Amino acid sequence: MDLKKARYILPNLFTLASVFFGFYAILTAVRAERAEELGWAAWMIAGSMVLDGLDGRVARATNSQSAFGVQLDSLADAIAFGVAPAFLAYRWGLEPLGLGGVFVAFLFVACGIMRLARFNVAAAQEDGPSAFFTGLPIPLAAGALVSLILAHTTTTGALHTHASWSVALIMVVLSGLMVSTLRYRTFKKLKSKRTAAIAGTLVLTALAITSLRFNPGVALTAGMAAYILFGLVESCIGLGRSLASRRSTSKMNDDMADQKR
Repeated sequence: MDLKKARYILPNLFTLASVFFGFYAILTAVRAERAEELGWAAWMIAGSMVLDGLDGRVARATNSQSAFGVQLDSLADAIAFGVAPAFLAYRWGLEPLGLGGVFVAFLFVACGIMRLARFNVAAAQEDGPSAFFTGLPIPLAAGALVSLILAHTTTTGALHTHASWSVALIMVVLSGLMVSTLRYRTFKKLKSKRTAAIAGTLVLTALAITSLRFNPGVALTAGMAAYILFGLVESCIGLGRSLASRRSTSKMNDDMADQKR
């Protein structure tokens, strides 16, 4: 076997493993009769998130990035972070809504797929990694959803939640955030690696303490919520600065026009 060609297989194996975890999560959720089983399915999607983060790192470490890998990663994300979490959420809280619950679950999948397509188009036009995502990335939207399922099943011991309309609202919001133009940091262009290491350590420490004090599901929910809210606040601040800059430029142009008169 040609080792130069074989190195391209390794990152794709991580990607396919992510798909397997998502697929098995669906099968587990179908057969779930206890809260622990649905929680296990949610952990599988969390495992898919880890594998999704590793495949890109492995590709860069082995210098085996390829157009095929990019497309495979997107298709894998559509299953592991689109279809799988939507199905888990349907079993967890949307089923009582009937056809409305089906539509909300499909909306999450549809917006996730559109988010992936937009990302692929933008990535093909950009040179190098970007400092921001446009819209909430689908793995993080899936993570926010399954962390809620984990938190509920582990704290209540119940397979289903009776807050169906709240689940539907959360999924609609996550769907909207995925296809929005709000900017979320990638943390790939931090100026100081030391600052990034310190920030990462503090975040992991906070999550570990929360896990010990409550449970991992609550810790994951808090972490995901913090990231989503941080992006919303930062985008609002950026919008305010942009509007202020436009007003300032418009005022300067008006003043120059008055001087010419």
